[in-house]
Amino acid sequence: MKLAGMDSCPSGWVVVLHDKGGFSFEVVSSIRDLVKLHPNMDRIYIDIPVGLSSQSFTRTIEKTMRQTLKSRSSTIFSPACREAIYASDYDKARTINKTILGKSISIQSYNISKKIKEVDQFMTIKSNDLELYESHPEICFKHLNNSEVIQTKKSTKDGFEERFLLLTHQHPQLESVYKNITKSFPKSKVKPDDILDAMVLCVCNLNTSTNPMHCLEDKNHTDALGIRIKIAY
Repeated sequence: MKLAGMDSCPSGWVVVLHDKGGFSFEVVSSIRDLVKLHPNMDRIYIDIPVGLSSQSFTRTIEKTMRQTLKSRSSTIFSPACREAIYASDYDKARTINKTILGKSISIQSYNISKKIKEVDQFMTIKSNDLELYESHPEICFKHLNNSEVIQTKKSTKDGFEERFLLLTHQHPQLESVYKNITKSFPKSKVKPDDILDAMVLCVCNLNTSTNPMHCLEDKNHTDALGIRIKIAY
């Protein structure tokens, strides 16, 4: 199987892959570019919302995610509704989201809307042979850390090292993958924590190839376009 973990980065997307040859990486501008490069891709875990609130549906999985991470729940953000994601500017997005969901959106949430929109559009045209699941790095790290939430912040040196060692202890090849990415791209193009997140998503995706898939779901699990909302880890 060819599997991947994807995270947003300034260049587009950083992708850590695994197949019979081991781990490798790509940095691509779009998901479509990744699929063109790897048409035999089987399953992707991606750190971006998949399935959105809309006029007729409310996404509620964030509550479950926050309960899962407890003291680290601040790493979970609530995405804008679909109508706001497709708005032409920030002011319109704020107004639309407030009308539909009863709350505005931050500029940080709006800035990620382009990536959410890209994934939303891709879900409507992707092949049925390709599985794509929303995932979350900190939930994945908890799963790999004997179900204990990692309390350090990955933005700190200690937090980064704790997570990096957890991954490389299980898969030593990831150390060279990380070094190769950082040698190929400056931090302005691909940030270290973007790489870390793509790696942990790939590792959890790989674990699913020999074990049952772990997912978070709640009763509001299918959005207005029929997209299933589940957080794989």
